[in-house]
Amino acid sequence: MEPTASVPSIHVVVLTWNGREDTLRCLEGVVPQLGTADRIHLVDNASTDGTLEVVEQRFPDVARLRNPSNLGFAGGNNPGLDAALAAGADWVLVLNNDTIVAPGTLDGLRTAAATAPPTCGVLQPLLVRADDPRRVDSAGHELLARPGVRDLAAGLPVADLAGGPVEVFGACAAAALCRADALRQVGGFDEDLFVLFEDVDLMFRLRAAGWSVLLLPSIHVRHARGVSGRDARAARRLWVQRNLLAIALRYWPTGALLRDAPRLCYRAVVALRLDGRRALRLWRRAWRERARNRAALRAGGVDRFFGDRDDRPGPTVGSS
Repeated sequence: MEPTASVPSIHVVVLTWNGREDTLRCLEGVVPQLGTADRIHLVDNASTDGTLEVVEQRFPDVARLRNPSNLGFAGGNNPGLDAALAAGADWVLVLNNDTIVAPGTLDGLRTAAATAPPTCGVLQPLLVRADDPRRVDSAGHELLARPGVRDLAAGLPVADLAGGPVEVFGACAAAALCRADALRQVGGFDEDLFVLFEDVDLMFRLRAAGWSVLLLPSIHVRHARGVSGRDARAARRLWVQRNLLAIALRYWPTGALLRDAPRLCYRAVVALRLDGRRALRLWRRAWRERARNRAALRAGGVDRFFGDRDDRPGPTVGSS
């Protein structure tokens, strides 16, 4: 699609870490869909499998950035976001390298972006399971009453979700189309989180700044879920406990923290045993930011997204 005054440009940021085959498959789907004003920024987290070298041979027009070490999902993606914003992107698509983007997807996202309300900061295509695209992988974030987040409508039949754009709390960063102006206002991912819940944190910051998030049920992206690498999986326990406590301190109402105090204390003990110094630094910072964040969320009516109970099945997303 050729760019016009009403057709926004999309810059795609793809992060890779020793995921050469996934990355090549992802690029094979995305590159043919690029318009003349679009660009891909491939960011490599110091891979040792030759990903960048192969990409340079097969996709020479893809912009390539190499991080000096594995900076996680947050620190890994941020150089790509910075490059996209510096290059004048209208919208930035954060895209996992383990996604499969069918033909026509970028045109669908471009049309949705062109017609999105000016207060919409993020659009999310419906993520479906790579191994069973008839089932939902994620329809966005659902906030629980106690500190916690889950994927909205995960596991439900895709056929149950239909209609036009519908508001959700936040978008899963496996495929999140972010308005460039929104990113310029609130910044990128929190690099202290490294991986897990960094997209939830970004959605809270966007919400606190007054931006909304819309799910696009008619646009599908296939997603093979998982944290990359054996070492990353081994550290997952730390990231879950440490990061969930951090976002709880930053954003959840005081009553929720008090009701869930025993569970939060357990999370704190686990994280302190695994990496006490970094955990304490992150939690102190989260606590310092709490008053400002809670005031902004209350003022913006964002507390309506906190669930009234935690044992209910995820709601089906319908048309709006």
